[in-house]
Amino acid sequence: MYGDVAEILYSREQIDERVKELAAQITGVYQDRDLTVAVTLTGAFIFAADLVRHLPNSVRITFVRASSYRDAEEPQQVPQLDIPELGFDGRHVLIVEDIVDTGRTAVALIDAFRERGAASVRVCSFLDKTSRREVDVDVEFIGFTLTGSPFVVGYGLDRANRYRNLPFVGVLKPEVING
Repeated sequence: MYGDVAEILYSREQIDERVKELAAQITGVYQDRDLTVAVTLTGAFIFAADLVRHLPNSVRITFVRASSYRDAEEPQQVPQLDIPELGFDGRHVLIVEDIVDTGRTAVALIDAFRERGAASVRVCSFLDKTSRREVDVDVEFIGFTLTGSPFVVGYGLDRANRYRNLPFVGVLKPEVING
């Protein structure tokens, strides 16, 4: 598995340091308010677990599923959401994503929590891949910004449901991606 990686972009040490910095930023914004952390499955679970352990706030955690499908009449990707009905009215919601790419999922989640009465909704993403953005979305808390369009794996990110358990973020070798 390690042999499939061409380059390590972010080491475990860099990730640990950045997660602590993000937690400090989030704590500064929310201060003593209760917080609902909505973790997008499956990719964000490792990042979210590390992040919430550094938050001193009272945290309620929920898991949301977001997937895309292709409409036969419209070849545009539309996020399909599965959000537990926990009662978000008046809650401060922090959406935790593994990667914001096109922005469609993040926007759909923001809209969904606002429709459910959230007092505030913000996005925290481990990776922000602005080169592929299709819709405007405010990602307030960003771990790392990817330039270009590398296919990355590790720290929850996968290819064909593999490599999530790598302790770093790396780029796969072209022959692994194309093979």
